Amino acid sequence: MSLWLVGLSLAAMVDRIAAVVNDEVIALSEVYELGGEFFAERCPQGGDSCLLDLELEILDVQIRRTLIRQELDRLDLQVTASDVDQAIDDTIRQYPQISDRAGLRAEVEAQGQRWDQYREELFEFLRTQRFQGRLLAPRISLNDDEVRDRFKRESRKMTKPTATVSGFGIVVPQDADQDQIVQITTDAVALVAALNAGELAWEDAVEEHDLADVSSMFGREVVQGELVEGLDAVIFSAEVGVVQPPLRLGTMLFIVRVDARGERALTLPFEEVEEQIRNQMFQEKLTEAEEEWYQRARREATIEVKLR
Repeated sequence: MSLWLVGLSLAAMVDRIAAVVNDEVIALSEVYELGGEFFAERCPQGGDSCLLDLELEILDVQIRRTLIRQELDRLDLQVTASDVDQAIDDTIRQYPQISDRAGLRAEVEAQGQRWDQYREELFEFLRTQRFQGRLLAPRISLNDDEVRDRFKRESRKMTKPTATVSGFGIVVPQDADQDQIVQITTDAVALVAALNAGELAWEDAVEEHDLADVSSMFGREVVQGELVEGLDAVIFSAEVGVVQPPLRLGTMLFIVRVDARGERALTLPFEEVEEQIRNQMFQEKLTEAEEEWYQRARREATIEVKLR
């Protein structure tokens, strides 16, 4: 039996008090129930110090949840069983392969989670949504200057990979039969091997085999995503200086070599990213507002931690 399961078994047997929050008890078994496999991942060797640190970390989450629920109760904004049922029905509608609650329950339990745990996590998710939406979000404001300032600062950091590429193309005749195509491809593979072995100069290979003058489209810096998908994938996964195996696109076998790599700053218009930036900044401010509320609520509450 894993250490965290041993801890959970002991917690269930003793079920001693982990903390008291405004006269509401949080049991040690609840800490282990919420922590789950974290105990095995974080404290694989056990040890009182490691287990206590993790117990306190998870207890802090429990205390936060308790204070949020108490605040919602105080404001008569409780999440009810009907709200959870509605969320479950919404989930079922999103997945056509699940026909009813029994089907969803079977899917949840097949993934190793108890149905009562699933419902309780839904309760907590809906409480958090309601708490943030009703109490915190109305206090958050973003002005245009803030958003534009973030755009200016972030745009300097936004880059895309680039590659300086050389390449040429070997024509595959449209009327070539399968045997001819195999032979052309085999010869191209041998040509790549000779180039990588230094047995043939790159310039000589281009002059002799690039009958369609494909090399003129290379010899420059390209930005990731600029070329067709297959060619783009080869170039931006290739090792610098190594000639890549021939890639067939239509009636052409492309042979390319990445000569250098770099980064290029993106110059996206503000209008294209404004909404994304606003959402990101709002979420950041929402997280900050919740942390500020929690620290204040914790100071004002009567909390006694019993684990120390």
